[in-house]
Amino acid sequence: MLLRRFSQSLKQQNWTAIVIEFVLLVLGVFLGIQASNWNTALIERQQAQAAMQRLQNDMQLSFELTGYSMTFMAENARGADLVFDSLRSCHLAEQDRDAFATGLYRLGKITPARFVRTTFDELRDSGRLDLIGDDNLRHALNETARRQDSHEAVFRLIAARTDPHMAYVDSNVIYLIHGTIGGDARIRWNQLDIDFAAACKDRRLLAAVAAVRNYTYDDLADVTRQQQRFEGILGLIKQERAK
Repeated sequence: MLLRRFSQSLKQQNWTAIVIEFVLLVLGVFLGIQASNWNTALIERQQAQAAMQRLQNDMQLSFELTGYSMTFMAENARGADLVFDSLRSCHLAEQDRDAFATGLYRLGKITPARFVRTTFDELRDSGRLDLIGDDNLRHALNETARRQDSHEAVFRLIAARTDPHMAYVDSNVIYLIHGTIGGDARIRWNQLDIDFAAACKDRRLLAAVAAVRNYTYDDLADVTRQQQRFEGILGLIKQERAK
């Protein structure tokens, strides 16, 4: 409508009307573009807020799951210490028998850090990491993803090196367990069939327990470092969302 009036004014050489209608036309185009930009910016902000919420949920879950893994492996490492010390000294106090049985049962049970990276991978694969406004947060996420890949590769190597030692340990003990009790269960001395006097004189068995114990501590240290990265990212996300 405005464009038709503008054309008619040009034909009639009505310069006052031409100027007014031209200004209105330009202003209308400008406002239309500006409204479109505002709408686009609003959508971007909403998408960024949603992405940050999902990232925070993922990292919180990563932190909690990895915390469980750390607690589990720390207990297993202490149990491995008791098993090793008891076999090496060839002495097992009666009050430590149940703990020895549990330590032997849990020996070699290790887990990697748990990085829930669904949202990060979606943003990276779709080229939308720009929704994360903070450069430090983007760098931390990229670096943590890279470290997680490395961590999982190291974990597979540790697990592979642990397997032959555990095979020998398992060949020297019979667990009197019926049904499924889970890898994090505690067992009692009477659920263990082992010749302790012979076991403590078996240097190969002692070496196997020592190796598995060392690998457990190695994995625990690596998981702890990754957990510290998760905690740092959570802090950066909370700072970004507070802006």
